[in-house]
Amino acid sequence: MKDTDWVLGDVVWTILGLAVVLGLMALNAYVQRLARIEEEQRIELLASDPFHRHRSAAFQSPRPDDI
Repeated sequence: MKDTDWVLGDVVWTILGLAVVLGLMALNAYVQRLARIEEEQRIELLASDPFHRHRSAAFQSPRPDDI
């Protein structure tokens, strides 16, 4: 009977550990998704800003000494 209790205890701990690992993986995926959405919104905001577009275009144009 003691051996059975020991095995059942290990099974319970294994299931609990697996649930914790899967929960952390799901949380990580959620946080990464939020970060990706925020990054896309930041890029869209920068793209819609006329000053930033002008600065980016000026930065990308060749300078006279680069020609």
